[in-house]
Amino acid sequence: MTTPPNPTLLPDPACLHLTHLEAHPQLIIAHVSTISPEARCPVCQSRSEKIQSRYTRLVADLPWMGWAVQLQLHTRRFFCTNKDCDRQIFTERLSTVVAPSARRTTRLSDVLTLIGFAVGGEAGTRFGCGMGLITSPDTLLRLIHAAQETAHPTPRVVRVDDFSFRRRISFGTILIDLEKRVPVDLLPDREAATLVKWLQEHPGGEIISRDRGGDSAKGAKEGAPNAKQIADRWHLLKNLSETMQSFFVRKQPQLKAATQLQEAPSSSAEEAVSVLPWHTGQSKRKA
Repeated sequence: MTTPPNPTLLPDPACLHLTHLEAHPQLIIAHVSTISPEARCPVCQSRSEKIQSRYTRLVADLPWMGWAVQLQLHTRRFFCTNKDCDRQIFTERLSTVVAPSARRTTRLSDVLTLIGFAVGGEAGTRFGCGMGLITSPDTLLRLIHAAQETAHPTPRVVRVDDFSFRRRISFGTILIDLEKRVPVDLLPDREAATLVKWLQEHPGGEIISRDRGGDSAKGAKEGAPNAKQIADRWHLLKNLSETMQSFFVRKQPQLKAATQLQEAPSSSAEEAVSVLPWHTGQSKRKA
């Protein structure tokens, strides 16, 4: 997902020309047309200037000051000049504006995808309504699933931990780059063989932080034998708290005996004066 350095009213002024605007209640329709004299065939990549017909597309764009914006694109169909091409007629592509057959511009899809990744489907829908972005939870989830995965280099310090796809039924493994604090990959289970395969396909890790589970230890040892294995801080603190708790539970009689208070003997008035706090002032009159 890319964002243009200088946002403009039109998604790509280099290939679109604004004809006129229509204002409706809470809606702006921008009539735009393409300005390129030719188009490239999507199959054979040959250029053509022979126009076959014209048609319009209505696509949603980013809102303006809370008003919904739609682009009415006046686009064209071309004849392919390559006789050997399987496609005789094609529609011009606007890759920087809208995907083929899409009903929203590319930049609007990018914004909705970011919202979906940030807050999810239901919350993303409520968040978008406040910004004039009308969408549905299912749309945001579809955009998340359709987003391209980002390739990450092999982390130098990798965190290995398990999680549950379904509580107490199915489990997976998450791998995190501890230096960049970003997730790197998800594994379909928490078996040692799966972790071994991933580490062998992504060599270069120097430190592996893991819990004390046997599968994680075995997978890290076989998949990256030269990497240093360390126990992560959370599990160390958890094990420490569990050990201290079990220790004090066994020492309940001793703790009760130590907390029993003995009655102190009553002190005289002179002793009471001698133990006054330091902040209590007193004065003595000389004879």
